[in-house]
Amino acid sequence: MSIQKVKFHTDKSELTHFMENLPETFRNEGTTIKNDRNEIKIINYGGLELCVKAFNKVTVFNRFMYSWFRRSKAERSYHLARLLIEKGIDTPYPFGYVEVKGRLGILKTSYYVSLYQRYDFTLSDIIKGDHSEAKEILGGFARFMATKVHPAGIWHSDLSPGNILIIKNLSKNYIFSMVDLNRVKVKKRISPRSGVRNIQKLTNRPIYLAFMAEEYAMASKSNPTLFAYFLIGNQIATSFMRRFVKRFLRIFKPKKKMN
Repeated sequence: MSIQKVKFHTDKSELTHFMENLPETFRNEGTTIKNDRNEIKIINYGGLELCVKAFNKVTVFNRFMYSWFRRSKAERSYHLARLLIEKGIDTPYPFGYVEVKGRLGILKTSYYVSLYQRYDFTLSDIIKGDHSEAKEILGGFARFMATKVHPAGIWHSDLSPGNILIIKNLSKNYIFSMVDLNRVKVKKRISPRSGVRNIQKLTNRPIYLAFMAEEYAMASKSNPTLFAYFLIGNQIATSFMRRFVKRFLRIFKPKKKMN
């Protein structure tokens, strides 16, 4: 029988029992809303709707690194969420994290627990769809990045459209909430020219990129036209390089034998 130790942290004493028993609870309860590299479940406990993310697939190298030298992904997510809230940036409220370790304190898996945040749509729905208020939403998001996120030194290295939740409040204003925080970095300073590049991966549609670049520039008191050309130029160069690398790698791909 394998030896395992459950270590947890939470500021909510009413969640102590839940955190202590989370590995078993996660296996047997809850509704899975995502299950690829990591699994995310919604679990109801004590009247709270909790979102639990299990970081399951940890490489052998990272098992050692997270055991002794680095914070686990769950612990990083917890502390980064607290930091974002302190800086006035919306993210689902963090309740704590759990780490399961085996022999010699080697990390086996970890869980990040936050409040489940209901939302109206994601930024992905806006970019890929045909929303009637797409320009208003994308403009609002660009201003959000230019005036709140980047001035606070927050750089989301995995800023994909699916990682931005959008809530329309009673005043019909849009609130942007950031999730999947494990790859967030904290920098001393992010210049507007560097910051606008952070939104480049959100879409390859030039019209959306140009619009967001212009809104970002105006919010950061920069040149809208220059930023639009800069962002679209970067996107074209990145796409060209990606295609070049793919074609180059095909040279080394084994050819199928003809029968």
